[in-house]
Amino acid sequence: MDPVTRDTNAFVEALASVLKTAREEAQISQTELAARAGLSQPHIGYIESEKRAPTVESLKRIAIALGVSATDLVGKAEALAASKRK
Repeated sequence: MDPVTRDTNAFVEALASVLKTAREEAQISQTELAARAGLSQPHIGYIESEKRAPTVESLKRIAIALGVSATDLVGKAEALAASKRK
């Protein structure tokens, strides 16, 4: 696997974890998050289980629904992915 693909996969994995943690900290279900974000519950599930990477629009909708910034979510995912590379 080339380095770009490896790093991208690590980021998507980390982002899934960050999003799930943020949702759980907000004490809401996938169904509630989906309703707040205007997305489907299966879509949220696919993102959290790493079956799909969120689009920029989906990520922004999720961030707004969670009351956080997309920048914060991406930054946390970058840091988590970097910590796993070491």
